Amino acid sequence: MPSRSCRAPLLALGILLVALTAGAAALTDPTRPTGRGHAALLQPHAQRHDWRLDSTLVAPDRRVAVINGRQVSEGESVDGARVIEIRRLEVLIQARGRQLTLQLLPDIVQQQP
Repeated sequence: MPSRSCRAPLLALGILLVALTAGAAALTDPTRPTGRGHAALLQPHAQRHDWRLDSTLVAPDRRVAVINGRQVSEGESVDGARVIEIRRLEVLIQARGRQLTLQLLPDIVQQQP
């Protein structure tokens, strides 16, 4: 049996390891998607029922959008929707027999005069 002077550092080391592993469980990866975006990534592409506009690029020679993490141009399809028109802050898509407008930063767009 280890002497009392040897057990104290081992006990302290054990407590430290338990504390570190308990604290590590509370840490989250800041680069991991959260909320609805993360749940959408887990669903099969064919079963998605919503589209998220991540970014747009409107230049004189090309128009590109990133929808649900995929880069698309006008006329292309993403997750069951066809891209009709790419504008600076929004994209018009055709899906399930109707036209929808996806807005980039919808909260900010609504607040602009």
